[in-house]
Amino acid sequence: MSSLPDNLVIHCDDGVISSNSIVRGTIEEVVKKEVAKATELWRPIESDFMVFSTTSEGQLDAPLSKDVLEKVKPYSPQRRGDKVAFNLPIYVISYKIQQVSENEYKDRCVVVVAPYINDELKGQVEQWSKELTTERLEGETAERASA
Repeated sequence: MSSLPDNLVIHCDDGVISSNSIVRGTIEEVVKKEVAKATELWRPIESDFMVFSTTSEGQLDAPLSKDVLEKVKPYSPQRRGDKVAFNLPIYVISYKIQQVSENEYKDRCVVVVAPYINDELKGQVEQWSKELTTERLEGETAERASA
C-alpha cells in the first residue's frame, strides 16, 4: 500500500510568506483545493486570476538519504559536483496581478504548490515565491524614486 505524498503549500503576498503548510494528497488534488480557496481571496474587478505550472531547479547537498532520493527520483536528479539537481514541478495560483504596462504584469499575491521533499528544498521554494512576488520590472524602481 502506497501512502499519499506530502505537498508544500505557500501563500505569499508582496514578497512576504503569510503561511505555509504541508498537505498530504496527490499534487493534482491539492492544487484544485487551493484554487478553490484562492477564488475566495480573488477580487475579479481588480485583477485577473491565473493558474500555471512550471518547473524550478532544486538543488540538494549530496549524498541524498534513501528517503530523499526516492522523493526526487521522478524529477530526473543529476549529480553536479557536491549537489544533486532536479526539476521540481511547481504550480502557481495568482489571484492578485498588477498590470505594470500594456504588456507587462506582476504577480502580487500567489499560492505556490510543490511536492514536499525536505526542509532544505522548502526554503528554496519559499525564496522563489518571494522573488516571484517582488520582482522589480525595469523602470519601476526609477518611477518610485522620482515619486
